[in-house]
Amino acid sequence: MLTLYDHPRSGNCHKVRLFLSMLRLPYQSVFIDVPNGANREPSFTAINPLQQIPVLADGDDSIQDSQAILLYLAHRHAPNWAGAGAREIADIAQWLSFAANEIGNSLQPARLFYLLGEEIDIAAAQAKSLRVMKILDAHLARRPWLAAGRPTIADLACFPYVGLAREGHVPLDDFPHVLDWITRIVALDGYVTMPGLPPPPATPDSARA
Repeated sequence: MLTLYDHPRSGNCHKVRLFLSMLRLPYQSVFIDVPNGANREPSFTAINPLQQIPVLADGDDSIQDSQAILLYLAHRHAPNWAGAGAREIADIAQWLSFAANEIGNSLQPARLFYLLGEEIDIAAAQAKSLRVMKILDAHLARRPWLAAGRPTIADLACFPYVGLAREGHVPLDDFPHVLDWITRIVALDGYVTMPGLPPPPATPDSARA
């Protein structure tokens, strides 16, 4: 059984939850109360010396970092999601880096400023966020997915903090091509939500409930 060290409000953890759901892989979730310092406890530091979530345990293997976990799961269970051929693999890698760096240094801290009162330069974070959103919107104006012409781990890596942009007071509604891309992700089989993200599409049974 896979074990995910997790927090329900973490966008980085949600990338992994999304992919596990889309792959139909069962797992157990271990709650790590990061806002209250559980990630700094010796028991978790022994699992990840960087004191960061998510971490995925698969038997004797332990994988840190959400982008690395997406790559691990794709190569083990759904290689097409990680790219076929040198060009697709490179394109996907570029977006994994974009998720970790550009998004991780803009939309993610802007959200934490309002959710947890993180001490950051919020004006700078929001300015960086707007630049990120403009880049994404221009890219998605010409294609439905970030790379390879189909859903890949590039989309899953970038999606959560983009979808949560409003929680960082970043005007998501100003970027129509990003909104359309979010709608396509929500429609994917196996999509799951988290607080602040769109719910899954209604099914006939749920519509009657």
